[in-house]
Amino acid sequence: MVSNKNILIMAAMLLSGSVAWGQSADSTFIDEPVLPMETVKADTIIYQEPSLITTKISAMARSYGDSIALRWVAEDYVSWKWLCLTGVNVLRTETDAADFAIDTLAYALKPLTEEQFRAKYAQTDSNALVAQGVLYGEGRLGANQTENQPGTIEASMEYNNEQDMSFAFAMLVAEWRPDLARDMAVGFLDRTAQPGKTYDYYIQPTKWETDGRLIFEPGVVERVLNKPYEPIVFHPRMVDSISSPRRHVLGWWDDKYSTYEIFRRVVSDADGNQVNGDWEHINQKPYLSVINLPEGDNYKAFGDSVPSFGVYEYFVAGHDAFGGLVPSVDPIKVNVYDNEPPTAPQLKAIVIGYPDDDIRGRTEAHIIWEKDTLEKDLQGYIVRYYNARISGENWIELNDEMIPPTDTMYVADVTGLRTGMIQIAAYDKSGNESTSLSQLIEIHDFKAPAAPDSLSAQVIKPELNAIINKDIKYAYVILRWRPNPEDDDIMHYDVAFANDTTHAFQRLNEESIMETWYIDSLAVDVNQKYIYYKVRATDYSTNEGDWSPWIQVKRPHITPPTQPHLERSSHNDKDGMHMEWIVGTDADMDYHLAYRGLSEDGPWELIGRYDHDSLTTKNYTIVIDDNPPYDRERRYYYYVESFNSSPFSEKSLAVSWFHPGPKVYEMNIELAGAYDERTKQTKLAWTTGKLPVDGPYYYCIARKGPKDDKLEFLLSVAPDEQEFTDRLLEPGEEAQYQVMIQWRDGRQSTPSNVVTVRRAR
Repeated sequence: MVSNKNILIMAAMLLSGSVAWGQSADSTFIDEPVLPMETVKADTIIYQEPSLITTKISAMARSYGDSIALRWVAEDYVSWKWLCLTGVNVLRTETDAADFAIDTLAYALKPLTEEQFRAKYAQTDSNALVAQGVLYGEGRLGANQTENQPGTIEASMEYNNEQDMSFAFAMLVAEWRPDLARDMAVGFLDRTAQPGKTYDYYIQPTKWETDGRLIFEPGVVERVLNKPYEPIVFHPRMVDSISSPRRHVLGWWDDKYSTYEIFRRVVSDADGNQVNGDWEHINQKPYLSVINLPEGDNYKAFGDSVPSFGVYEYFVAGHDAFGGLVPSVDPIKVNVYDNEPPTAPQLKAIVIGYPDDDIRGRTEAHIIWEKDTLEKDLQGYIVRYYNARISGENWIELNDEMIPPTDTMYVADVTGLRTGMIQIAAYDKSGNESTSLSQLIEIHDFKAPAAPDSLSAQVIKPELNAIINKDIKYAYVILRWRPNPEDDDIMHYDVAFANDTTHAFQRLNEESIMETWYIDSLAVDVNQKYIYYKVRATDYSTNEGDWSPWIQVKRPHITPPTQPHLERSSHNDKDGMHMEWIVGTDADMDYHLAYRGLSEDGPWELIGRYDHDSLTTKNYTIVIDDNPPYDRERRYYYYVESFNSSPFSEKSLAVSWFHPGPKVYEMNIELAGAYDERTKQTKLAWTTGKLPVDGPYYYCIARKGPKDDKLEFLLSVAPDEQEFTDRLLEPGEEAQYQVMIQWRDGRQSTPSNVVTVRRAR
């Protein structure tokens, strides 16, 4: 017996087929309720108040020119059973008629009785048996036949699910068979419709249920033009995927139809020969997709097995609501190729040889295998080699052309290769492959690797905290090198050291070094200025290479450098500061840094770096000439810091100077002025160039009037004002004017030119 879960899934999928209603191109599906009418007669359309509606009848129509087919469906099983018991009225009005009239095409239309079904349809007609069984209970689940205890909510749900599934099957057979649709009272053929006229159709219950449980919204199809039927164009998007040899899944997306027929024909055989066979109907019953798939509810999937490999064409046809079969117009081609690999060969032996009798020359591998079965489509063999150091994660093919299927030996050139793995791959004509078990191939190498290149050292000095806490033991040196690019089989490295180049070098590492770097510890309390290193490589054949050239590394120590000090200095407002700093002559002195700041606590700006070796010809003197921006409010501070190979540095004492800059700055201020007789005032205007220093400033205007002996300060003007008016002149008098810039910190510019302005009498 079908489980409740499966019944729910199947019923949901079956009921989803109702999307076909209202989807055909030549029909209109109306869902909105219309205004209620009060008249209740057998041939009158009955409408209900929209707020009272509990269920509805969905309807659609299709015209053929000489007739119009109607189809309708109730909303659920209970509504449909009510209509089956009481009947439906099929009413029609002519849409554009001058006089409104209602034609009753059918009154109290009900399904055929059980006896009528038995008389009309043979017992072998499975679709008719489904309709008959749903209508009259044959084969149906009884109320007391549920798996769950009768009377429980689980039993009620089980019974309800069985009803929904039965209803869904009934609507499906009505789609497949127009005669069954009419005999089940869900279809009607209007043969009285006139060609070229337009009609409205109404499907209503013959009897209205009065207790309020089932209040129908009638089915309405408006403006159906009776014209010849135009076939529907069906364009589903189709895909395919292989699931197993000679079997694949055909998929398509469609929301128009519930069930389908699938057709197939062969186009070409496995060898590419054209066949173009006849179309074959490959499903025995209408296909219904009942599986929920990730691709969505509209995705349909059909599995098919073909008799042989080749290229096939498929198309699907959907069952529409009027019993028609609508084929897809875009067949899909499916390449069902051979994906069965041949049996795997077995490796028997690998023999290494030197054809030139020179173990350092050409090296050959004689690879021997066997294969029990030689398939008809066997194409040949490929010999593969693997060594992670040479090929990374990939296998290398040793033969350029496919080895014939009947061969069982191949001589491969393995010169330059190293010990690795060998396998034989067998291929058929479809590209399927199978491989033998891998086998070790031992290739001896007699060439030692070259000396490593670019050996370098980086010294890591002891931590200051360790020195302060007197926990000083070691510094460290990081050695780095590069292998010779021609050596691709290096297994490990060795590092050797000596305290003098005249001493014998000793191997430093206890274990093999796999990387191209090594860290060594350096004692900081050893009375030895330098230490020397060199490195060599060893390959996988245990050949030891030459040592690299040695490098010299300076041992770090913990003695601070000599403190630098200022020897002499000078300062002027124009050139700034001149300083001569004397630094120590320590043998291991490294470099010196010079800093400038605006306070004793910084922040400090680096203004120079001096390599100690460059000072040997300058009496170890650092000469600094610095002309920073003028600052009349703060001092400039300077110091020098020396570094050697220890973790310490030594700073000099800081020195400082004021650097206020000039008191007066040369500027070209151009002043112009004239008397305006109309406004009775003197007007002045001036221009300036770029200011030599920053900071707040203003313009000062000087005036020498008729009674003044010299130019006297008159007033100041804001920086954004470069003009002035004066009303002090009387008729016949004259005055002289001059402008200059005054900074708030006391600096000033040279004055402008003097302008004389005279007022006429």
